Amino acid sequence: MALENAFTEILSKRTTHRMSATCSYQQMYETLSKEDQKTLDEAWAKNYPVNLIVQALRSDGHKCSADTIRTHRNGTCRCPKE
Repeated sequence: MALENAFTEILSKRTTHRMSATCSYQQMYETLSKEDQKTLDEAWAKNYPVNLIVQALRSDGHKCSADTIRTHRNGTCRCPKE
């Protein structure tokens, strides 16, 4: 029974996460302070390599991957397109 509950809980979280209109990068971005958002925006504007951005975010305790950032940067993530 405990295993069934574990599956139910995990599937529930996955469904909730997938229903989000934004990608995991954007969700992480929204948790940053305004100062950190500005710093990250400047890194994007300076066209810093994805791996450098990942290293900086991870060193600050944020969970992210190069693929997630690359997908967001290329505009192929699930975020609403303007």
